[in-house]
Amino acid sequence: MNLLHHLVVAETLREKLLWSPALRGQILLGAIAPDAHTEVPGLGRSMFHPKPGEDLVASALDLASGSGCPTHKPGRVFLVSVIAHLVADELTRKHDYHLPPHAPTGFQPVEFEDFDAPGVINTAAITRSLMRVRSECSLGPLHADAIDRKRWEVLGRWPLADGPDRCLIVEPLLTLVRHCAGEALMRMYRSDAGAALLGSWRT
Repeated sequence: MNLLHHLVVAETLREKLLWSPALRGQILLGAIAPDAHTEVPGLGRSMFHPKPGEDLVASALDLASGSGCPTHKPGRVFLVSVIAHLVADELTRKHDYHLPPHAPTGFQPVEFEDFDAPGVINTAAITRSLMRVRSECSLGPLHADAIDRKRWEVLGRWPLADGPDRCLIVEPLLTLVRHCAGEALMRMYRSDAGAALLGSWRT
């Protein structure tokens, strides 16, 4: 999965949980955080992605244990999206998902209109949210400033850099995205710590 896929999984997860758009920024940061190691020399992917068979929920909570993330609402929603990123990576590594040949990222851009279809994402909201938010959490040795740098790298990529008046048709990957978000929720609810994370965000 590339980072754009992870952003769409995070937005799908936010909608599934009926979370306010005001929380979108921290959720999107959580969606890219496990890959922000590329901003820090000496930190590798294996430090922020669990080994096969490891509990993804426990691994993510352990990474954030020293940052104070789980003690405040922005930190909790950030961690929920970190877990969703790890689940999505695990699911898509196990299968051979073929992307459309005309769209290497799996998405097709279209001009902005008033869409009512479930397979269309307005990138303007994602772009605005990422531009406005700053990371409040770290993941183990990955500090918040590295996650912030990754945020600007993502904003510079197509299609988020392609102008605000664009939408994305995400089929045929929308089914996969929804599956990743649903699987992430199932994993969290099966874990006491994960269920607490989901159940306590309103407080």
